[in-house]
Amino acid sequence: MLKSLKGYRSSFHLAKQLARRDITSQHRQSIFGIFWVILPVIMNAMVWIFLQSSGTIQLTPTNIPYPLFALVGTAIWSIFGECLNMPMGTINGNRGIITKINFEKEALISLGLIKIGFNFLIKLTMILFFILYFQVIPATSMLLFLPFLFLVMLFFISIGIIISPIGILYNDISKFIPIGLQLLMYITPVLYVIPKSGLMHAIMKINPLSYIITDIRNTLTGMPIENGFFWLGFLVVTLFLSLIAMVVYRVSMPIITERMSA
Repeated sequence: MLKSLKGYRSSFHLAKQLARRDITSQHRQSIFGIFWVILPVIMNAMVWIFLQSSGTIQLTPTNIPYPLFALVGTAIWSIFGECLNMPMGTINGNRGIITKINFEKEALISLGLIKIGFNFLIKLTMILFFILYFQVIPATSMLLFLPFLFLVMLFFISIGIIISPIGILYNDISKFIPIGLQLLMYITPVLYVIPKSGLMHAIMKINPLSYIITDIRNTLTGMPIENGFFWLGFLVVTLFLSLIAMVVYRVSMPIITERMSA
């Protein structure tokens, strides 16, 4: 674990250079530029906003304006998805330098973190714009937004790192993740609140992501934290997973590098 931490520290400069290259090239040949970061979020939310406002579907009333509810939910969910996909995506996207240059492979995770941070700032700006537009009054719970969000991001990144050795060898994993996230979103209160009864109520209540997405959205929209004790347990689980992820990454990367070079 100490070697892994030293690897992150010594390779951070390389990670910054790679991140600058990737972010610049990603938006250089695009008309809309960084707008593409938030376009999928807005389009996904707009579909549900239209369905709800037109009466096509009947959703349980929300404590905040529904458009804000949907936009914040989809933005947060997209961040979770980025974190989960990041380890495999970064490793696969840098096969060339992995096989040709000897460097601390923790630079790849740092690279992914910088790119996620860049996208996060864009999405956060969008969220704050809509919070101001709908005149939502913030509360002291907003101070917990970043700690809660960063903890969940660490959780998903750790899972992404742990499954990345299998995902690099078998493309089925990377193809299944978007499908799994899409299905999981519909049993999580991303676009609608937990029903008061019924099968979906029972499913959402046993889904830990329900407590996560609800409280993170509450911190941004002036609502109280509903699941305080849950976060204490989640902190322990996340720290444990992050330690496992560091060990798995350190042990597996030489094997992955060798397989890529073969």
